[in-house]
Amino acid sequence: MRRLALTVAVVVAVGIGGWWRANSAPAPIAPARGVVGASEVATGTGGAYPPVERGAAIRLSALPRFPETVWREAATLNERRFVTWSVASRPGGRYLLQYVCLTQGELHVRVRGTVETWSKSVSCPGPFRSVRIVASGDHLTIMARRLNHRHVEVALQMVALP
Repeated sequence: MRRLALTVAVVVAVGIGGWWRANSAPAPIAPARGVVGASEVATGTGGAYPPVERGAAIRLSALPRFPETVWREAATLNERRFVTWSVASRPGGRYLLQYVCLTQGELHVRVRGTVETWSKSVSCPGPFRSVRIVASGDHLTIMARRLNHRHVEVALQMVALP
């Protein structure tokens, strides 16, 4: 009876150890995927992990796909300073900025290069959000930052409107 109890305990311990090791192993980094208009977009600068990090594809899947999408980005905001992206636009062009944050925290998003500068602070995770903007020049600047001590995972995209 002791031998059976000891065998069962060892099997359970090995099973739990194997499960823990498999779930705590880092996921492989996915290769970068092409984005519509990628040649016209400056990579995000500031306090963010690279967009090809673990889970970027999952975060981008939180946004709907449209053929008129000119820019898509997913990032983990890890510092309290703004991460900035520059997106090519046309003066007077109408665009829809869509964003969603997927982890706990506070997020601030700002857009410059528009007829009216726009900014908003939101609690995360939150609902999918959109804002219509009109470009005033040949590029738009999208900025995002976390507002508290938590890292914030965010997905953003810009869609050209007719």
